[in-house]
Amino acid sequence: MKTPPPPRWLDRLLNWLVAPHLREEVLGDLHERYARRVRRLGERQARSGYWREVLAYLRPRFIKRQPNEYPQPNPIAMLTTYLKIAWRNIRFSKTFSLINGFGLTLGISCSLLVFLVIMHETSYDRQHKNADRIFRVETMNKNYATPHAGTYTELSSVLKEAPEFEAVVPIWNEWGRGLSIPASGDSFKERIAFVDPAIFQLLDYRWVAGDAPSALSQPNRVVLTESYAKKFFGTTDAIGKTIRYDNSQDLQVAGVLEDYPVTTNFPFDVLVSFPTLKRVNPGYDSHGWTGFGDNHQIYVLLKSAFQPQQLAKRFHDIQVKYQKDPKTVENQQFVLNPLSEVHYAYNLSGRQANPKLLRMLGLIGVFVLLIACINFINLTTAQTLKRAKEIGVRKAVGSSRGSLMIQFMAEAGLVTFLASLTSVVIAWLLLPFIASLMGLPLHTTDLFTWKTGAFLVAILGLTTLLTGAYPAFRLSGMPPIWALKSNKLPQGERRISLRQGLVVVQFTISMILMSCALFTNRQVSFFQQADLGFNKNAIITVSLPENQPEKLRSLRVQLMESPQIKEVSYSFNSASAESNWMQGIQYRENAEIKEVRTQIKMGDAHFLDTYCIQLLAGEKLQDADTLSALPKVLVNEIFLQRVGISNPEAALGQKVYFGDGSQLAIIKGVVKNFHVNSLHQKIDPTLIQVVPNHFYQAGIKLQSEKPTPQAIQTALTTLVKAWKTTFPHEVFEYKFLDDTLAQAYHNEARTVQLIEASTLVAILIACLGLFGLATFTAEQRTKEIGVRKVLGASVASLVSLITKDFLKLVLLAGFIAAPIAWYAMRQWLQNFEFKTEINGWVFALTVLLMGSIALATVSFQAIRAALMNPVKSLRSE
Repeated sequence: MKTPPPPRWLDRLLNWLVAPHLREEVLGDLHERYARRVRRLGERQARSGYWREVLAYLRPRFIKRQPNEYPQPNPIAMLTTYLKIAWRNIRFSKTFSLINGFGLTLGISCSLLVFLVIMHETSYDRQHKNADRIFRVETMNKNYATPHAGTYTELSSVLKEAPEFEAVVPIWNEWGRGLSIPASGDSFKERIAFVDPAIFQLLDYRWVAGDAPSALSQPNRVVLTESYAKKFFGTTDAIGKTIRYDNSQDLQVAGVLEDYPVTTNFPFDVLVSFPTLKRVNPGYDSHGWTGFGDNHQIYVLLKSAFQPQQLAKRFHDIQVKYQKDPKTVENQQFVLNPLSEVHYAYNLSGRQANPKLLRMLGLIGVFVLLIACINFINLTTAQTLKRAKEIGVRKAVGSSRGSLMIQFMAEAGLVTFLASLTSVVIAWLLLPFIASLMGLPLHTTDLFTWKTGAFLVAILGLTTLLTGAYPAFRLSGMPPIWALKSNKLPQGERRISLRQGLVVVQFTISMILMSCALFTNRQVSFFQQADLGFNKNAIITVSLPENQPEKLRSLRVQLMESPQIKEVSYSFNSASAESNWMQGIQYRENAEIKEVRTQIKMGDAHFLDTYCIQLLAGEKLQDADTLSALPKVLVNEIFLQRVGISNPEAALGQKVYFGDGSQLAIIKGVVKNFHVNSLHQKIDPTLIQVVPNHFYQAGIKLQSEKPTPQAIQTALTTLVKAWKTTFPHEVFEYKFLDDTLAQAYHNEARTVQLIEASTLVAILIACLGLFGLATFTAEQRTKEIGVRKVLGASVASLVSLITKDFLKLVLLAGFIAAPIAWYAMRQWLQNFEFKTEINGWVFALTVLLMGSIALATVSFQAIRAALMNPVKSLRSE
């Protein structure tokens, strides 16, 4: 029989009074008990019992209203649930999770190491409070794109009179001078900086002892850093103690500074008062306007009311007043380079950063991380069918799209978090190697700074968004009815096309990196094998502590007694050097004056023989040429072209004038062009003359072009013995010229190594993704492969069936990558005056190599699937 319903008005009362989240449970229990009473006791007693039970629920506990129909769950509990489900899914798909995790680990590790390098290189001299107002005065020649860091010696005293500057600081840098401690007899060879006292107004030094106003105000005063005070005297209590400069001048310690940070372009440990320079170097001209070198630099502190652009007229007026020559004024100008840019050009730290290399590093970091994210997206969406029924069931029982998206984002976040932790360990292991490769003072402690932590948090959030957003959006939008009833992709679905596009992006990036690695390697090889116009092999260079003619003659006689030594030459520097002496040289033809900005090479009569520089016309220089009324000089072919002399023979006997024309010389010979600079620059017009008081280096040519270790050791033994006899109190140091010249291409060598390393990482990540997709494809086509095998398909045809689609993507990536790589290399090679050619076969080789790697990656899974027993794939779902 049908049970009569309870009083409806009582139900309405309960619906109105009882809390919404309790209403369903209360009404259900009451109705069940009412139905049992009707069957057992009758309708009348059942109604009475219903009355009593309804009134019993009229208590605050039950009638308290809630804001929502159902209470919101605890967010922490929900997040924990999401993470638990994410961990289970990761464990369930071990292969794909490992591929995703390993790829992300490599990508984040690469990005983290790149970040540390860029952060270090961009932090130089940021610690100074007036850093935004500090500039270096540089000399710009209109015929050259790059200004010179050095400038004229008198310019500093002239600028001190200008009202725009708060401080003007001249710095004279000497790379290796002899220092000795009279009290202990110890000798050292150290870098010296002669500085104006205003340097302490310019830069923020911290004093351990002494004070800024008086420390370097007098001649023969020196200030040391803490570490050098301990090195020289064993203590920082060094005020009043004596250091002897080049065994000729005693310097009194007037102050001790705290050690400077590693991120500075002013790594001065021994600062000598500027007035001392004239005493130790009588040849120093404090009123020079004819020549300059990069060792003399001027830094200024601009007053806050002025901008660098406002100094153009001031500099022009100085040129007109002091340089006199209208052509010099027209072709040359002074510019201000901000302190923030000094690290990217020639500076006094001895090393410089390359902004293009830093940008390239940043792009590499982004590309490698992008490839890893693409892997995650591809492999996650590839598993759509495996997750389809899960998604369908959850949506059927009421799960919202938002909760599903949170679930997929939680999975991506968990994988990314674990990858980030692992990447910190990998970066900790690799950082010493990267620091050595880049020549940077990076330490593992740099991984544990707040900046690095903030970067990791940002990378974690960004990577989670990149890897999780698209899969979450696409998978959570699947219709539940399709997911539960079908095992095929819905009509119009374009996930396969998207995955193919992402694979193309991956391999396009990898091919670009590979092409760039091949081209940069060729350029560095070109540098190493290029004909420099002189012989750099088997030459030992030694800096000279002094250039007294008697001592230099004695040293040469002793060295030439060794059968391992072929020739000895004294000069200002080597045939090719980064630091050179530039001067304006005039050639007068009738009434016309032609001025040529010329490099001055100062060497003795043995300079050409030592460096094997070819003489085209005339005679070699003699040591006596500097003593005659008209000094003799040699010039190169470029010089003749600039002044308009048609052939070397016609240049012999012609006169050239130095600077303003007050001094002149006779051209005695013409030499073949040789690279006085690195191959980054053009060959400058060059003049060679004998100037003994500017001989600061000895070049020792060995007998054999490829000496054995025993021959080198014998020559060095002779050199050390002769050195101790000639300079008994000086420290002996030597270098091989080819090693020194190789330093000029250190940035390019680093670029090659970094691109090669990043290319390997990118290819590895891309191939991991390809391996995962091939695995998934093989699993999805298991039955198809089984049917084909039963029908007689060969293993080769089945392997071809699986691999051909992937190879098409690789070929497409090659067509896209080639023009991009060509443009990138064309832009990079514009930095060099002498460069290799861009050949098409390099791009073809890149496509061939990447195709072979992709084929090997995919074939492993393809062959495995093709060899599977078809019975296993056909007998059950």
